[in-house]
This record gives sequence, C-alpha cells and structure tokens, in this order.
Amino acid sequence: MLQASTPPERDSWERLERSEIRALQFQRLQGLLEYVSTTNAFYSRVWHERGIDVTTIKSLEDFADRVPTVEKGDFITDQVTEPPYGSRLRHVINRRDPLMLFTTSGTSGQGQELHGQTLRELQGSSAVYAYMYRWARLRPGDTALLTLPLTMLGGGRLEYHGALDYGLNVLPAGNYDAERKLELIERFKPKGLIGTTSYFWHLAALRDQSADVSTVEALFCGGEGASLRWYDRLERDWNARVFDRYGSTQSRNDHMFTCEEGTGDEHRPGMLHNVDPHVLVEVIDPATGKHVRDGEKGEIVITSLYHLDTPVIRCRMKDLAVYRTGSYCRCGRPFCGIEIGSISRLDEMYRIKGINVWPQAIEQVVLGFQEVDEYEIVLSTTEDGLDRAELRFMPKSALAPGRSAELCEQIAGDIRRKIALRFQVTALAPETLARSQYKAKRWKDQRDYISDAAREAR
Repeated sequence: MLQASTPPERDSWERLERSEIRALQFQRLQGLLEYVSTTNAFYSRVWHERGIDVTTIKSLEDFADRVPTVEKGDFITDQVTEPPYGSRLRHVINRRDPLMLFTTSGTSGQGQELHGQTLRELQGSSAVYAYMYRWARLRPGDTALLTLPLTMLGGGRLEYHGALDYGLNVLPAGNYDAERKLELIERFKPKGLIGTTSYFWHLAALRDQSADVSTVEALFCGGEGASLRWYDRLERDWNARVFDRYGSTQSRNDHMFTCEEGTGDEHRPGMLHNVDPHVLVEVIDPATGKHVRDGEKGEIVITSLYHLDTPVIRCRMKDLAVYRTGSYCRCGRPFCGIEIGSISRLDEMYRIKGINVWPQAIEQVVLGFQEVDEYEIVLSTTEDGLDRAELRFMPKSALAPGRSAELCEQIAGDIRRKIALRFQVTALAPETLARSQYKAKRWKDQRDYISDAAREAR
C-alpha cells in the first residue's frame, strides 16, 4: 500500500466526539422527519399505515426501533401506482422546481427506480463529495478525469457535479473509448481518475508502458465489491493510491470514503468512513433488524439527512458489510463506517460491465428454449481487464447438425435484447452438467477483482 505524504486538514465535524456526532445527527433527523411528514405523500402513507407519528421520535434508537424500512419494491410499486414519478416526487413536481432525475439500470425485470434531487440537495451532495477529494489530498484547481459515462444513471453525473463543485477541473471522458481516455490522461495529466475498480485495470492493461501517467496520484474506485489484493495490484500498476467509495442512486451520492490511511491489507483492512453529519447509516442484522456490533456483518440501511425534498429514509440497500466504529481506524475520526473488502450482496445481483444483472432475468430467457435442459454462467476477466460472461447450456438430447450454432446465436440475441449485454453462449453435450437437487447454483463468478467476501456470499 502506498503511503500518503501528509494527512489532509480536518473540518470541525471531524474533530467532534462520537456523542456530539450522534447529537448532531438526531437534530438534523428531527427536522427531516417533521418536514417530510407534512410534504411527502409516499412516506406519510408508509408511516400512517404503521400507526407511527414520526414527530414523536425521541432518539436515534427510537427512530431505528419504530420507523419502518423501505426498499426497491416499495419505490417500484409507488411509480406504477402513480406514473411516472410516484407520490415520492409529487410535491416537487407540483412546485415545478428544477429537478435532476436518475434511473437505476432496472435489469431485474422489476423495473427501473426513479430518483430525483433538487438544486439545494445537490449542494448537500457536493458537500459530501468534498470529503472524498480532500481526504485524497486533491485541491481546488487540480484536474480529475471521469471515466464513467454521463447518462440517465446516477453514476457519472453525481461524481461529475461533486468534483466540479469541489473546484476540480473535470474531464468528462466517460463516453469515449478506452484508447481515447488514455490519450486524454497523457495529454491533460490529471491528478485523479474517477471510475470503477475493474475499469482501472482495463485501462492499465491497454496502456502503452511508454505512456506518461505519472501525474495520476489518486484512483477513486468503487461501484463494485473488490478484494484488497486487487487494490494493491492497482496501486502497483498505476503507482497511485486507491481510494474506495460507497454510495447508491437511492442516496444520490457516494457517502463512505477511504481516508488517508488507505485501503489497508488482508491482516488489517482499511475502513470506509461514512460522512455522518450528512448521512445516517445503520448496519442491521437482516433477520432481527437490530444494529450489529463492531466487527459484525449486517445489511446497510441509509437515511440522507439533507434530502428533504426527495427523501430517502431507512432504505435497505441489500448490501452486506462488516460494521466498524470510528475507533477502528488509526486516523481517529469519529465517523462510523464499514470495512473495506467486506461488501457483498444480500440478493443475487451481479454487476457486469457496469450493469446490474439479476439471475432471474437470464433464466427467463434461457428456459424459454425447450431444448435447454440445464445451464451455468461463468464470469471471468479477459486479458485486457474486461468482464467476460459465458453461458454454457446442456441440451436435453443431441442437437441436429447446424442447430447448435443457431441456438447459441438465438439465446445470445435474446439476452442482449433483454439486458443490453452480450453473453458468449456455448452448447455442451447432453448429461455434461449436474442437475440441481435443491437450489440451483448456476453462477460462477471467477473475475480477478471480485472480493473474497462477495464470492463467499454466492
């Protein structure tokens, strides 16, 4: 792990005691609940159905015990009932305020979530992103290259605004191919690169070793779970420090970041500090709903304390991670967070080439072909660092000459039309694959950069 030369400066919140942080969070939470209870039809209905008056919440513990969680299915149902924005955004739409809109990829067959953010909330998002850049020792006036494309998805646009508002010169290169990005890195000599973990390895694999990328000091990874070994390899490939991050479209920003202590190693992993003054994070036991202790794994639940117009309150993220108190990290900050390299999914979603893919979406395609008996998916990493997805299927009986190639092409085409990704499809001989006796274990994630925690969750 590369070492930081000097630690960044700290703001007043980073110097508070933990009890003072909790008091600040509760103060902001009270204002949020009071405002949302009178303006937001979605949350008012959820709370009314549970018989809860949120204005009577007396503490953060009371909040966690009494206020119900929400999740993807609740948002989708709300949008279907009141299309296209749902009752969550009704009051903002009626006010005709400028609104940034973000969709999730929606490849699960459950539909795309729609989330919004007003301009005053964008200021809060930018204040959170400032911690990421400051902890990595970037300063206003430095240059950063964004490798994420600018689309309707939150990833890319949120990082762009956060970097710009912090004062960075931002190169929005995400819509260019890899070769063009490398040319821009060599030409403009950015100090930071913003993207996903696997894509940085892809760029490193394609890079001409004579190319000058020596100005790059910080790689802002994220977007997928990755192992500590992988981060170490990235730091050696780029001779730059890796700074991990965690966020979501639901929260409309990244809000957990690596500090100057770095990602750590396998003996003592580093920590993603949550920006506690702006975002309340719980890590709960999925079975009991109770908060786990330091060093225990649980499900991440988020409440944004500054999203008043487009709130997200006690949203279950379906991400599992090891919870850490601020005292775990040597930096001494009072902010809680999660252990780097411990993130995995509670559900069975896979992220392939930046797209969320649920196994049931593939199953709907494959099992629609009557000739298919059984199948498996193998995810791997190509030599130049890209995700590779192969579907291997076993026919019920030997296929007629020419039918094998035809069927492979039909399956690949139907998958591409459904999820906008190209899978390599291979026909095996009958009786090649074992049939499941209980729950099918059809997916094998062998990608180089996937963390051990994510593998274990599969």
